[in-house]
Amino acid sequence: MPAFPKFKTIITDYGKQRLIAAMSPGGTKLTLTQMAVGDGGGNPTNPDTTSTALVNEVWRTAVNSVTVDKKHPNIIIVELLIPAEVGGFWVREAGIYDEFNKLVAICSLPASEKPLLEQGSGRTQTVRMTLIVSDTSIVNITIDSTTIMATNEYVDNSLEEHEKSRNHPDATLTDKGFVQLSSATGSTDETKAATPKAVKAAMDNANKRQPGNENLTALSSLAGQPDKLPYFTNKGAMSLAEFAKFMRTMLSKTDAASVLEYLGLRETINLAKNAVPATRRVNSKPLTGDITLSAADVNAFALGMTGDYTLENDKSVGWNWKSGVYNVPTGGASSLILHFNMNIGSCPAVQFCVNYKNGGISYRSARDGFGFELDWTEFYTTTRKPSAGDVGALPVSGGVINGNLGIGTPNILGGSSIVFGDNDTGIKQNGDGLLDIYANGVQVFRFQNDTLESKKSINVTGRLTPTDYGNFDSRYVQDIRLGSLQYGQVWNGPGFSDTSGYVITGIINGNSDELVDGAHRRPIQKLIGNQWYNVVSI
Repeated sequence: MPAFPKFKTIITDYGKQRLIAAMSPGGTKLTLTQMAVGDGGGNPTNPDTTSTALVNEVWRTAVNSVTVDKKHPNIIIVELLIPAEVGGFWVREAGIYDEFNKLVAICSLPASEKPLLEQGSGRTQTVRMTLIVSDTSIVNITIDSTTIMATNEYVDNSLEEHEKSRNHPDATLTDKGFVQLSSATGSTDETKAATPKAVKAAMDNANKRQPGNENLTALSSLAGQPDKLPYFTNKGAMSLAEFAKFMRTMLSKTDAASVLEYLGLRETINLAKNAVPATRRVNSKPLTGDITLSAADVNAFALGMTGDYTLENDKSVGWNWKSGVYNVPTGGASSLILHFNMNIGSCPAVQFCVNYKNGGISYRSARDGFGFELDWTEFYTTTRKPSAGDVGALPVSGGVINGNLGIGTPNILGGSSIVFGDNDTGIKQNGDGLLDIYANGVQVFRFQNDTLESKKSINVTGRLTPTDYGNFDSRYVQDIRLGSLQYGQVWNGPGFSDTSGYVITGIINGNSDELVDGAHRRPIQKLIGNQWYNVVSI
């Protein structure tokens, strides 16, 4: 079984996300800005894709070079140069960071000591990491040139390439250099040197020229020919004398401005001075005629539609796409997405999704280089109000409250209860068919389906008026009477002893003398229910 490499370079999960985002339409290129080295905390390291930092970073600086491997076009080589004056640590790990200071790639390295100069060793150390990507165009290969230090290998390679190339300095009117030979005799190019052939041709041509007087005579013959020198007047012809006078006047002018004034070309020159050169371009578009500039040409926000993409859903516009207005078909309709991409800061991009006919507006924002991590968040408006469920409220049509309820105060009764103003005073359901009333946390009353139970004394200020007296009639005195008559002999008899519940109802004295013959008594009786009872005592 082949062994896994001991030392390796791994692209982190964050780095993969940046590369994927860069490959999307309008994606922002990945820029590698810094490299760092670490000592691994004194131990060998085993990097993985979830890494966000080195085990123990000891030194960091801007990357020294970012290049594409000449033999393998899908490999990017990133180099860090540690100067001789920097050291005092071991190197066991290295990492590459992007423009957001996020770890893009991490590697493990063979342990090597980077000493200080005062330790007796002053050497420059190069740390090189290679990244394998599917398309190197998604990575910025340019870096800040002010931070570059040339390595020995770079200098040797550059000299070798220069020796094999034709890329040598050209001579100018002020600097020495290589020049290209040319045999052209009609060229005005000041970057080429004339060959002997060109010089001979010029000399031969000069030797064939007419003397000066003959030239004036020849020029005067052209006086009446339009658009040819010297046709400078409105006359149909010009004599030799007139032409000679004209030339003397021209030669008497001391500067170009006077010549132009004499020839009547001042207005033409003024117009030409304010003209735009034919070589001028606007955003790489030549000014050879009318041109059409888009918003992107001048870094403006497009007024019209930026793109029309038939994709799966309204999340199709990537966070790092160019700013603009996108039409995204969704089902049988479409949504308008306003996309703003600053590509800087903790919130590099924001989007607004608008539906037709005031059908709602939502937004989502990106975080750093992670893109849109959360789904759309809808704006609530007067025409699109949230439902009770959206805000966790109870519908007016009714619903279920899962838990206790406190009116004007928190509820400490717990269970299925409601408190009113006082956190332990209210009603609570304590079982099937049991509804209890609490005051200051104490149960004082209970309602059941067949019973009302008071746990405390009942004080009534008014009267109780029942609708059914049956229970009262069976427990209370309904009537009072005297029972059966009893006689007791008093004279020469025992009479009656003191007996509770009886009353003397009569005294008998038949002969009307001083002695009572006898007495009558009756028991006091009460009616309870349907039964008469003797009263034991009063």
